[in-house]
Amino acid sequence: MGIAHHANYIVWFEIGRTDLCREAGIPYIDIEARGYILVVTEIALRYRIPFLYDDEVRIRTHVASLASRAMKFGYELYCGEELRATGFSAHMWVDRQTRRPVRADAQAMEAFRRTGFSPSTPGEAG
Repeated sequence: MGIAHHANYIVWFEIGRTDLCREAGIPYIDIEARGYILVVTEIALRYRIPFLYDDEVRIRTHVASLASRAMKFGYELYCGEELRATGFSAHMWVDRQTRRPVRADAQAMEAFRRTGFSPSTPGEAG
């Protein structure tokens, strides 16, 4: 059909989230090494303009909210300067072994705080 499948947008969110963790100085592999996993609890996506086959996707990701037990990432997907989709994913900090909710350690919290997050940052849906 020439249009990117809707499931790809969630994959692009994950790529953006992984890159943001790395840029914050806490790659996801380090989060797991600390004994945590960030479990997805909610995802929202607003399609604005479809991506076509072979369009270049630029992902803008930010920390939309940050708490000791949960956080939310916001996403904007662009083709060139044109905003094509927005959304967010909510996550809970969970102990990797017990699979129970926990508080993130101070170092992890500080790494995400340094990203300059703001609850009013544009691009968050929902």
